[in-house]
Amino acid sequence: MSHFPADLNIDELNQSWLPKLDKSLGVKITAVRGDTLVSELTVTDLMLQPFGVMHGGVSCVLGESMGSVAGGMILKDPNLTVVGQSLYALHLRPVKLGMTLLIEASPQHIGKRTQIWDILLQDKETNKPTAKITLTLAVIEKSRNAPK
Repeated sequence: MSHFPADLNIDELNQSWLPKLDKSLGVKITAVRGDTLVSELTVTDLMLQPFGVMHGGVSCVLGESMGSVAGGMILKDPNLTVVGQSLYALHLRPVKLGMTLLIEASPQHIGKRTQIWDILLQDKETNKPTAKITLTLAVIEKSRNAPK
């Protein structure tokens, strides 16, 4: 049984759940497979460091965002939300201009006050992993002043 709601609409996820930063990078949520949220990103020159490979911070943004989106989507109580508490990134191979990354966020622990998500980034063409992110989320009450 999946943690995600059964009536998910991918278009709605991309419009309503995807953070503005990720939208500006070109991230698209493409599927939910069981307990895994799947998205894609094609690397542009704006994401490259001076050495011609994708900046490691982009991997961290993808891990934080996809884990947070997935974590927020599975909450049953509308008065709760998730926030990043810890992020560990392991960069495995360089990502180059034009590569399309497949990003898969899968839960490792879903608790009452914490969640741990593993986010795997891989080259869509070769399926070789490029980074592995472990994100710990704190489950907190929504602020009354938070934007809706």
